[in-house]
Amino acid sequence: MRDEHLQGSHPGHLPPPSRVHGTGRVCEADGCGTKLSMYNPARHCWQHTELSFPSYRGKRLQPGSA
Repeated sequence: MRDEHLQGSHPGHLPPPSRVHGTGRVCEADGCGTKLSMYNPARHCWQHTELSFPSYRGKRLQPGSA
């Protein structure tokens, strides 16, 4: 049996709690009654959120060069 020396450390800081955006909120689209998560900062549900495409930085590859 080996004689091992183990050394521990104190746990670090906990991450901050998630932001809460209110409870009981409903999608603002006309006729939609979808309840929004308290962690969802948006005013609309996923079906009524406007589609957006991120703008990625960096070099774009030419078609067929990948």
